[in-house]
Amino acid sequence: MPKSSSKTFSRAMHDLANEKHPPAKDDLHQLSDLSSDQLKEFKSLWSHIPASRRLTIMTALGKYAEENFDLDINAVSRVVLTDSDGLVRAAAIHNLWESESPDLIAPFLNILVNDPQPETRAAAATALSMFVSLGEMEEIDESLMHKVEEALLGVFNGGDIPEVRRHALESAGFSESQEVAEAIRKAYNDRDESFKISALVAMGRSLDHQWNPIVIHELENMNPRIRFEAARAAGELQLRDAVQVLGELTRDVEVEVQEIVIWALGEIGGEDAREILAKLLKRAKGERAELIDESLANAELVDDIAEFDLLATDDLEDELKRRLN
Repeated sequence: MPKSSSKTFSRAMHDLANEKHPPAKDDLHQLSDLSSDQLKEFKSLWSHIPASRRLTIMTALGKYAEENFDLDINAVSRVVLTDSDGLVRAAAIHNLWESESPDLIAPFLNILVNDPQPETRAAAATALSMFVSLGEMEEIDESLMHKVEEALLGVFNGGDIPEVRRHALESAGFSESQEVAEAIRKAYNDRDESFKISALVAMGRSLDHQWNPIVIHELENMNPRIRFEAARAAGELQLRDAVQVLGELTRDVEVEVQEIVIWALGEIGGEDAREILAKLLKRAKGERAELIDESLANAELVDDIAEFDLLATDDLEDELKRRLN
């Protein structure tokens, strides 16, 4: 891809290293789609930049890439996985979270198990969720998915700090295995409410309806963080039975809970959810109105898909009857 500036790569690196100014977007763009020669130069120059500035650059690069889908920051982020500073390594992992390349599994697993910095291990645990999800969709080799799943469960059941264990469970949540379901239940019953929160995250990701009663129950929890994750899980599980409670939560005292509830109603769909969203839209303004409008559109799409699937099933049944007769 063409760079967004005529400035040389060396000059861009020099300017990025200058702590007197925030990283310029033109300079960050120079870190996209690096050639082998540029990667060598990057490695040579990177270690001479102070750790605090390296973290600033990696963080800014990730945010810039979220705004510009044409950027390819995988190569430079992979190099930084071996940075001497744990927080910088964690930022590099964050910049690779959307990568579906299976060759990232090995370095992420190594970091998860062996990295001395807990923030870095937690970041690796989160990044590995991609490969559990891909494995469930049969888009990577099954043995690789099981390797990741076993490592995540090992960390959850091991002696790491709670933050890392919780991130491991959340990532394992995409799996349909019985071992993961047992881990989710263990976390839900933990005395530490932060584990209950992670259990709800995993429940939603599992798409397993055995969790429906728990999710609906936790929508009325006194802890707003638990209500938030329960609402998100209700949306992911498309719980029609949760719509009435979600409707009440559109008036929750916490704005963030209100917003995730609006999203969840759009994921669930159905006449009742659409009616709630339509009423909210009438008195909403600005960004809130946009959020509700998007959710209402999604609910209509969900219903259209459901209706299409139902029609397709009816047509299949008619065809089978015709052939049998």
